[in-house]
Amino acid sequence: MFNNKEVLEYAGFGKTAARYSMYWDMIVVAAVILLFMAVIPISTTLMVGDWDFFIDWRDRQYWPLVFPVVAIWYCAALGAAFWEGFRLPIGGTVAAVLLLLGFWLPRYINWHLFANYPFSMVTPTQIIAGGLMLDGALLIFRHYLPTAIVGGFLFGFCFYFANYGPIAGFFQPVEHQGSIAPVADMIGYTYVRSGTPEYIRIVERSTLRTFGDTTVFYTAAFAGYLCILMYLIWWKIGSWFTQTTFYPNASWVKDSLGLKD
Repeated sequence: MFNNKEVLEYAGFGKTAARYSMYWDMIVVAAVILLFMAVIPISTTLMVGDWDFFIDWRDRQYWPLVFPVVAIWYCAALGAAFWEGFRLPIGGTVAAVLLLLGFWLPRYINWHLFANYPFSMVTPTQIIAGGLMLDGALLIFRHYLPTAIVGGFLFGFCFYFANYGPIAGFFQPVEHQGSIAPVADMIGYTYVRSGTPEYIRIVERSTLRTFGDTTVFYTAAFAGYLCILMYLIWWKIGSWFTQTTFYPNASWVKDSLGLKD
């Protein structure tokens, strides 16, 4: 890179300036990654709250509705930045991975290691499958509108089913002191917190309501339609914030960066 004479002459860079520019790019990328790892979990926790944090709060109505509607914000914004700036359909997956890492580290360190909560009680929700669907739709259609309709809907609709495998075992009914309740509620009763769900997953005779039922499909479909709207809004926001505007540099800026006049 530093020995490509034609590229350096076209950019107006010397070898030293090119080296410093690369280092600066690496610092910016690392800072953006850490920023998103911090901002995404904080805002998601504020908007979704305990519906996502504890295993006994993950019901079949509110959790699969609220979480994907909030999580798709960042997938759409990063998708717009990567697509319009670099033509790379990877923004949704990158945002999903950063969200998972931003959730995984603090929950494991703060709640599992220091608070001695079982990690299965605070296991992070994953949206990587939804991010892949968004990026796949963008790769196929190459435009944000059909991507929002197809990928956005699949993002919200498939959220519950993509997360059902890790949490299905906690829906199993168990008997405890003459009552039947899911394993998730038994964990919640054992590890008492300041706030508990305002509902109890009652295991109804012959129906086993803890396994879901038709309510899950209604909620998933409604979440899919809301994700379409959220994707369109946040794609526009991401596009607006990633616009590039060039201003002339002062002479002292050029001298400090080693740029040629």
